[in-house]
Parts: sequence; structure tokens; C-alpha cells
Amino acid sequence: MVTSSWPTACSLPLVGYVWILVVVRLTAFRTSPLDRHANLALIALTVASTMREPTTQRWIVDLCGGHVSGAFLFQFAMILMGGVVGFNVLMVATASGRAYRPVLVHGIAVAGALAALYFGTGARDHGVLIEEETGWAPLGFWLSLLPLIVWLDYLVIRVGVAELRKRSDPREVLVYAAISLFPLVHLIGFSSAPVATIFLIHGEHNVFTAMLTLADRDILLYQTALFAIGMTVPMLFRLVARLGLDSASRSRKRLLPLWSDLTAACPEIVYREPTPDLGSRFLLHRTVIEIRDCLRILSRYIPDAASDTGDTHAVRAYAIQLAHACAAKSAGVPASAEVLALPSTAGDVSAETAELTALAAHWNHARTVVNLPRRAAHPG
Repeated sequence: MVTSSWPTACSLPLVGYVWILVVVRLTAFRTSPLDRHANLALIALTVASTMREPTTQRWIVDLCGGHVSGAFLFQFAMILMGGVVGFNVLMVATASGRAYRPVLVHGIAVAGALAALYFGTGARDHGVLIEEETGWAPLGFWLSLLPLIVWLDYLVIRVGVAELRKRSDPREVLVYAAISLFPLVHLIGFSSAPVATIFLIHGEHNVFTAMLTLADRDILLYQTALFAIGMTVPMLFRLVARLGLDSASRSRKRLLPLWSDLTAACPEIVYREPTPDLGSRFLLHRTVIEIRDCLRILSRYIPDAASDTGDTHAVRAYAIQLAHACAAKSAGVPASAEVLALPSTAGDVSAETAELTALAAHWNHARTVVNLPRRAAHPG
């Protein structure tokens, strides 16, 4: 059998899902170089898993009219992944701040793929797995693919260990430990392939040879499943943000009634030009900045501003003063010449957002006291 040993009920839906994943990512995740590298790796893995999955492999053979065999597709899937490892090396290197010459990396990848294609000729002709082929060719096959695999796993392990040393939160430690452990296991497993091949050359069958057969048959689908999970997570985050269910969107919704009244009184501070979709955190940050700018302007209409920090009574008093200032500015009352310092003790954006959220919680009461006209909140 030169297909994966996964049941079709599991492997076929997985391959179908990753093809859908490819379409979605090529549509919505293509902005950054990291996204594009990840998409390329996903496409290669999807094509390779399609060549290994029994049903889709049969479809390809039938579609090609018998000009390609299942053995060729099975073996070429591994060679394809070995060739694409060069893009993964560049992607991980970029993410970790390293710079390698693409020509060098891709040159090694292409050379390894061509060598593996050559050494795998006998197995393809005989319609068997590479480890079932006799002679030294299987050793050459695995050694051809080994250099870039070792390089990639080494880089990922270094990134994972470096991040692990910076983390103290147990959940983050667990995540980065897993990031380091997976390539370590992959490195050990792939590096043992040439060793297992030597045992096979001498006619010995042991745990190494059994692991090699198992890994060669199914490793691409296992990688596809893990990669699909990793690629699905940012899609879910994007969906949650689009639906306004993420933390930044919820925080911004709580600020929008306050933002709407303040910017109605101070329309000059609102940025009206169209902006690209930079995400909910960017919109929250912009909303906080525009509210703060309004507070500075409206401070000229508040003779003795109370504080928007501290106990509930002080925040409520400041909210009422702010509502009076909105009404005064909207009515054309002259402002004082001095812009007062903002009543804030926030040291970062999170603390600032929390302060303004506390102020927004009292805004409905304040605008009722001052009888401000109601306005609809229009997200920017």
C-alpha cells in the first residue's frame, strides 16, 4: 500500500478542510511576508497530503490517465515537502530576526529534492515504499532530505527555547514548551530514518524500521492536522473580532456612547479619512486617543475639573462636569484660554482604557442630568 493508513473517514475530510483553509487564507491572510510564507507552506502540505490520501490519490491517478502511479505520488509528496522546507527555514529565520540568503536556502532545497527524486527511482518503478526498496538508494533518499529538515527543526527549537526563558506565566510556558518539543521529536524521528535504512540494508527489522515505515506512511497527514489547527486559530480570532466578540471590541463598545457625545461637541478631532482594516485593537486605541483629545479641549469649559479617577462619586462628578462642558461648547459659549491638565493617573493604554470605561459607565446619568440630546454612536 502506497497511501496513508488513516481511515478514509478521517483522512478525506481533513484533506477537504485544508483545501478550504487554503482558499480562506489566500483571501484574508496575505498581507505580511509571514502570512505569505505560511500560506505557501500550507499549500505545499495540502498538495502533499492530497497525494497521500487514498481517495484523492486514486482520483489523481485516474485523472492523469495512468501516466502517474500511486507510488510516484506517494514518494513525490515527501520530496515536495522536503523542497518546500526552504521556505519554512526563511519564514522562521525572519520571525526570529535572522537573515539568510534565499538563493542559498532554495538552492540546497532544490538540490536535495532532485537527489531524493533520483534515489527514489527504484522504489517508484517497483511500486513500493522507499524503505521497502533494497540496496543503498533508500539511504541516499533520506540523507538528501535531511539537511534542511535539521536546519528548520534547529531554528524552531531555538526560537521556542528563547521564548520559554522569557515567560513566567504557566500557560505561556506550556505553549512554548510544546513549540520546542514538537520539532525536537520531529528531528529525532527524521534523523533516525537513515539509521533505520542501514538496518534494513542488512535485513534487520526492529523498532527503528517499524517507526520509519509508520512515519513515512502517515507523517504528512499528522503534520497536516497539526498545521490545520495552527492555521485555524488566527482565523477564529479574526472571526471573533469581526463579530465584535473579542475583548478590544467589547471595550470599545462600552466607550462608544461617550465617544459619540464628545466627538459631536469636538468634531475637529475625529479622523475622517478612510483607513485599512487594522483590527479591533487599533480601533480601540484610536477611540481612546480621540476621547482623550476631546477631554483636553473640553477642559477649557470646566472651571474646576473633578477627577475621572478615584472613587465613584469623583468620577460621577467629573462626568457631569464633562456633560456641562459638551453643552457649553455646542452652544458656542467662549472657552477659557487655558487647557487644563487631564485628570488621569493612567500609565499605559490598558489603564487609560479602564479609566475611560469607568467614566463611560457614569455617562448616561451625566447626560441625563445635563439633558444632552441623544446621538447614535457611529464606529469609526
